[in-house]
Amino acid sequence: MTDKPTDAPRPTTQRLLKLAGMTARISGHAARDRWQRLWQSSETDRSAQEAELYTRIGTEIAETLGEMKGAVMKVGQVVSQYRDLLPPELVNALTRLQNDAPPQPFSALLPRLHEAFGPDLDRHFSFIDPTPLASASLAQVHRARTSDGREVVLKVQYPGVDAAVAADLKQLRIALKLARVLPVKNEILDALFREIAQSLEAELDYRFEAEAIARFRRYHADTPNIVIPEVLTALSNTRVLTLSFEPGDGLGQLDDRYDQPLRNQIAATLFQALGRQLYQFGEIHCDPHPGNFAARLDGSLVMYDFGCIKKVSAQVSQRYGEITRAALAGDAAIIESGLIALGARQTAHTPTLPESFYTPWLELAQESFSDDTTDFASFPMAERVITLSRAALPHWRAFQPVPETVMINRALGGHYWNLRQLGAQLALRPLLHTVLPAA
Repeated sequence: MTDKPTDAPRPTTQRLLKLAGMTARISGHAARDRWQRLWQSSETDRSAQEAELYTRIGTEIAETLGEMKGAVMKVGQVVSQYRDLLPPELVNALTRLQNDAPPQPFSALLPRLHEAFGPDLDRHFSFIDPTPLASASLAQVHRARTSDGREVVLKVQYPGVDAAVAADLKQLRIALKLARVLPVKNEILDALFREIAQSLEAELDYRFEAEAIARFRRYHADTPNIVIPEVLTALSNTRVLTLSFEPGDGLGQLDDRYDQPLRNQIAATLFQALGRQLYQFGEIHCDPHPGNFAARLDGSLVMYDFGCIKKVSAQVSQRYGEITRAALAGDAAIIESGLIALGARQTAHTPTLPESFYTPWLELAQESFSDDTTDFASFPMAERVITLSRAALPHWRAFQPVPETVMINRALGGHYWNLRQLGAQLALRPLLHTVLPAA
């Protein structure tokens, strides 16, 4: 993050000015880069120049968004997770947005609490800890105790964050286009941002999250090692959510009490839960931030923050299943047809791709989803994806992101990093067969 002071979301005009300043600086970086490349004599020099550009752009975006919180920081977090799409220099600079946001003083949240519960909070709560358990781009979480003695947490949305969403997204989209950060058609970029905007609108209305929690609790009720907090409906509204306190240890901070078999058990639970949601339930938890999951010494996995949920249509789920089975079988032709059916594979400029294009990707998939144990702490999947993506640049126009699958892919990619943080040692193919529907 940045060491500059972080403020709550500012009035729209001030936020627009800050974002416009960022956009202007990024545009200047890009223009200077294009001019300087005209004078580069070698491909090595041009590559170094490009890497420097993406580092500057990423740093500019991260510093600006890290100060602002709100929707714009949330989108920056989403963008930073596209490790297989973005230049690594840009991703490295943006990863600072994945850290917990600097907390707001408790006094800044009181307007939201008084709006929800009135001026006398003691009527509802005997204790509210002013020090947050967690702080994020849109809200903060505080421990509390109800007047009848129940241990709970309060998820409190930052005042004013909802008012800035539309303007923030519009300005950030402009900045990314000028920076050439996302190499996609304008219409695809617009559709991607519409998908993100719809997701954020739902995330900012806690009634949707409360309903999602209820659905996921019902779906996972038959899985005793998955714990999902309960919503206290009478103490919740659109901007404040009161939940049962469900403690656990963060996935990235597990100590020696969590030996390798226990880590593997928790990782397997996480993997199977994700697979069941994608292939069977028709809804998927789409915020893979490691702070949204916790482990317990009894092997349980606690799932938090159901604000970002993506409904998965039967058709999309079926396509993912077909592509997954084809990857396991090493069938490039079915992968090609599946990607075309999803809309990810564009045929207008590239009617056909050689089967050899898919060969290294299939090798990586089969190595990752093997009958043999994979040590995720040392398995360089992300690094190999970056290498393959660079090698695929001549065929880049043949592929475009699909707005309907943006959030799904975010979840899938993010949980690879969670398995890596856990230091999981798993054979994924047998686990995959437990959740993958039959053809």
